[in-house]
Amino acid sequence: MKNISKIILKNKILLISLSIILLVLCIYLLRKNKSNNKDIVTTTSKVTQGSINLSVSASGKIETANYLAVTTSVNGIVKKVHVQEGDKVVKGQKIMEIILNSDGEENRLSAYASYLTAKINLNKANNDLLTKETSLINEENLFEDEKVENSYQTEEERDSYKIAENSYLVAKSEYDRQKEAITQAEVSLNKAWLSYQAQSPVILAPDNGIISNILVVEGMNISNSLSERTSSTVASIRKEGTPIASLNITEVDINKIKVGQKVILVLNSIEGKNFYGKVVGIDKIGTTSAGVANYPVIVKFDESSDFVLPNMGVDAEIIIEEKQEVILVPTPAIKTLGKETTVTVLNNNQPQKVVVETGISNSKFTEIISGLNIGDIVQIDALPIEGFNSDTDDRNMRMPGMGGFMR
Repeated sequence: MKNISKIILKNKILLISLSIILLVLCIYLLRKNKSNNKDIVTTTSKVTQGSINLSVSASGKIETANYLAVTTSVNGIVKKVHVQEGDKVVKGQKIMEIILNSDGEENRLSAYASYLTAKINLNKANNDLLTKETSLINEENLFEDEKVENSYQTEEERDSYKIAENSYLVAKSEYDRQKEAITQAEVSLNKAWLSYQAQSPVILAPDNGIISNILVVEGMNISNSLSERTSSTVASIRKEGTPIASLNITEVDINKIKVGQKVILVLNSIEGKNFYGKVVGIDKIGTTSAGVANYPVIVKFDESSDFVLPNMGVDAEIIIEEKQEVILVPTPAIKTLGKETTVTVLNNNQPQKVVVETGISNSKFTEIISGLNIGDIVQIDALPIEGFNSDTDDRNMRMPGMGGFMR
């Protein structure tokens, strides 16, 4: 009895398995039949002549638009503004005057004291250099005399030579160190002078240009910290020149970029206008963030614009290759199988496969080097619009004995 039950159970399992396989096979054949019955959607296009380019997409920001900030580090109240927007100014021209408050006056006196100290240090360093120069000349003369008079025959003579040589080298080393000390003292003096100038109640134009905007008015309070070396921008000067943008290029594309390549630039803040420029600098060192390497590329605009401002976002296409007056077909018309590239040409409304040689290609067009002529009609196959969404009964089939749905 047990053997009969086992045989029945085995046959039942076998029947269920065969039923599932047959059902899956029927569904596959049904779908294949539906797909084959759908008409393939095709379009046609003429072979044309025109220009084509390859480009690298990038984004970044405007680094400078030839706007120079006029800043001050004083504390006080604006007394008088001597210029207005649109005025031409020259370097050193008076822009505005500030009435210093107690903090501002204290900062100015402190900056002036630092300047005087730096000046005294530089004078002392120059005097010390004269002393060490005199010592070096004396030691050099003694060493030269020693070389002439010493016969190097006795141990005393050889020791005398070494002593003279060592004295000369020490004097030379001290002289060279003092020259470095003077260089450092000059740098400190320049910094102290600039700090003192920044505390001046009279603000001057840092360069020639046109006043583009003024950020303060008479009676307005200006507050800064000397310890933290903060400063306030009170105006800006627009200089002659064109904007400069910095674009981030990935490691995949950076080796395609070269100085002199054309760039098409689009600013989100300026609709309906393309700007053009050239690559003028490439940072081959780059930076890494979250494991991704980026390489800044500097682009200079071909023309200036009052609407392009620093820190604006910019999208760009860098043209890495461009060809003019070449034979073009839509890229979807190209078919590649192995090493063979073909295009379907309509000859008397009959499709004919033609082997072609292609050149550069982008998402829209492909250059044809040989195989087609201008005016030929090529066929472009497209996916069928209908027939890809199966009915619910096809997608969710209840399997006998499975107790649920199988997708």
